[in-house]
Amino acid sequence: MTVSFELDATDKEKSLGKRAGDLSRAGKPGRAVPKPTLLQSADLAALRRASWFAIAADMIWIPQAALLASVLATCLLAATVGGAVDTTWLLAGVAGFAALALPRTALQYTSGRLAGDAARAVRARVRTQVLTRLAGTSPAADLPSSGSVAISLSEQVDALGPYISHFKPQAQRVRWVPLIIILTVLPMSWMAALILVIAGPVIPLFMALIGMRAKAVSAHQQEELARMGGLLLDRIRGLETLRLFGALGRTVGDVEQTGEAFRTKTMGVLKIAFLSSTVLELFSALGIAFVAVYVGFSLLGDITIGTWGGELSYFTGLFILLLAPEFFAPLRSYAAAYHDRAAGLAAEDKLQGLMEGLAEAPDGVVTHREQVRSVPPSGQAPAIIWSNVTLRLGRRTVLDGASLDIRPGETIILTGESGAGKTTVIDLCLGFHRPSAGRVWLGGQDLERLDPESWRASLAWLGQDPTLFHGSLRSNLALANPDASAQDLLAALAVAGASDLVERLPKGLDTRLGDNGFGLSVGEIRRVALARAALRKDARLLLADEPTAALDRQTAQDVMTGLDRLRQGRTTIIATHDPNLIALGDRHLVLSGGQLT
Repeated sequence: MTVSFELDATDKEKSLGKRAGDLSRAGKPGRAVPKPTLLQSADLAALRRASWFAIAADMIWIPQAALLASVLATCLLAATVGGAVDTTWLLAGVAGFAALALPRTALQYTSGRLAGDAARAVRARVRTQVLTRLAGTSPAADLPSSGSVAISLSEQVDALGPYISHFKPQAQRVRWVPLIIILTVLPMSWMAALILVIAGPVIPLFMALIGMRAKAVSAHQQEELARMGGLLLDRIRGLETLRLFGALGRTVGDVEQTGEAFRTKTMGVLKIAFLSSTVLELFSALGIAFVAVYVGFSLLGDITIGTWGGELSYFTGLFILLLAPEFFAPLRSYAAAYHDRAAGLAAEDKLQGLMEGLAEAPDGVVTHREQVRSVPPSGQAPAIIWSNVTLRLGRRTVLDGASLDIRPGETIILTGESGAGKTTVIDLCLGFHRPSAGRVWLGGQDLERLDPESWRASLAWLGQDPTLFHGSLRSNLALANPDASAQDLLAALAVAGASDLVERLPKGLDTRLGDNGFGLSVGEIRRVALARAALRKDARLLLADEPTAALDRQTAQDVMTGLDRLRQGRTTIIATHDPNLIALGDRHLVLSGGQLT
């Protein structure tokens, strides 16, 4: 995963998680999203095919081993008892061995290709699901940090690849290949088959014991990685502030401490991985050694038991010796992939938790609307009617049976103490919350039944903390109206009292701004956001949340003048603490104790 992808993913999540001055990005919460699943039936079918191809490749080794054992046995007999070697037979055996190697190689390649394709498909789909759920989650919801999401989209999704492409096929292969080899060995020597039966299950047993610990350690590593990513991204975003406050040294210490914690977790995972490798190599070597000792002493005549009445011949002895490593091969591959399993399961748990968390929300917070039937009326300012609306967010009651009737084109000034829920009321009109009880009617239609994208395309919005993205001033303004001309942009800036801003910037509209409007003052950012709202020419509803907060007197007056022009012919709701804004309203409502008075 490249750095550029992480930044793209972070920017997308950030744009979904914060309220920008325009609403082009906020029109997604109503879109239905797929159920959070990692492996679908098509993936499982591809993995089954990959497993059977791998099993078929392993089975080809049995006739190959028989041909090789026959050639070697013929040579040994000629060397011990004398006599000529049938070169025709030897050449035929070698040619047969080589001929079988071709389909075996093809089957192994096909198996790896199918498993790899399935892993890539799952990774792509999981990333799409996470981004879709982020796009389908209300900006009013409590979203994970950008760093955590970026880590999930990169490291944790990538951890699924080896788990799917390596471990999953091996899990099927280990069920069949050892059993078939035991059944092949059993008619020749029950003793050799017994040795394999005893030695074989020891490896999965120890891997299971180690795997329980490995999954927990991998989960801790994934948590530490997500925490480190979130911390680093947060510190990078606030780098200028940290520098101004002289906190760079402490920040470096925090990052180093987090990095050291991640290193410690990673070394713990590697320690378990090396331990598992040692265990599987030890028991594989012991199993093969016991078979070799038995075959060797049987051929010398020192062991006379273990067969079905006869003696081991050179052919049967060599055949069993050639099959023994193949018996342990899938067990070793399975054990080697067990670390991938631990990392994959830990990542799977994190990703499932992330997607399920994005699908769920406290009472009142919109996540997804499954049924949307209506399109809002256009061309007229809507009436807004609340009918006994109750809104609860968790244990907090913001509105308690509130009723409201706003006439088309009326301007409402909403005030109240800090924390009373003014912003939440605005979010309710935006469709970011749904009433716990009661109904909200907009233009005679139930808000719950309106198409969110169409609805938000018909309104203008000015927030207290608008977001400007890294890019030119022109591109930030065009978010509200991509078809706007340069004259339209300048006219909107004039409405917002920001014409002088374009004249001061070195490249005018094409001047590039930093992330979150870096390079502009708070007042300039607010006026740019107001200009963005002015570009919504077809909007018939204007919503503003603390539009003059933290502004100097002149800038606040410019914003008020712009709002006064924008509200003409529109239904308008302005939530504010500023008493100077009250004069703009046709009605003044106070929110207190969940009631509007």
